[in-house]
Amino acid sequence: MGEKRKRYAQELYQIKFIVINIMNAVIIYYSLTGKTELVARAIGKTLNAELRRVEDLRKKGVTGRISGAIGAVRGACGKIKPMDFKIDNYDLVFIGSPVWVSRPTPAINTFISKANFAGKQVVLFVTMGGWGDKRAIKEMSDVVKSKGGKIIDSFAIRTGGVDDEKIIEEGIAIGRRRKDAPAGI
Repeated sequence: MGEKRKRYAQELYQIKFIVINIMNAVIIYYSLTGKTELVARAIGKTLNAELRRVEDLRKKGVTGRISGAIGAVRGACGKIKPMDFKIDNYDLVFIGSPVWVSRPTPAINTFISKANFAGKQVVLFVTMGGWGDKRAIKEMSDVVKSKGGKIIDSFAIRTGGVDDEKIIEEGIAIGRRRKDAPAGI
């Protein structure tokens, strides 16, 4: 009896492994400096996932950065370019944001607040020069869960003072771990 259960568990694991690898995945991200985009592209290439960049419509330059940081502190939403896709078309959704003042960006807040995550498996990730990743991920997670999404993973990558190649390598490694993970884990 124990041997049958063991075989069944192995077969179930293989089925879950196959399912996660054939899921239709999308990586939605915002990137001001390009670091979050490096991670998104590395994961996307590893998982053969589509990439969707959230475009912020706020003012550029110093004024835009200051108002963005203030908006992040307040947990505010910003103005973004309308997205040209439907999240309904994907089973697995990655959402990536830089950390600004220990919080996700207003652009990502806007996307998350408008999206319907019902029945979606979601992986959250943040990039940061310093700290604040736990709070940023928690804020994103709370909203995604309130909109019906299931957080199956989250991670943070420190990018401050790190060479682009190392950031890409870390993104690829994360993509491989996600690819090898059983569905829902």
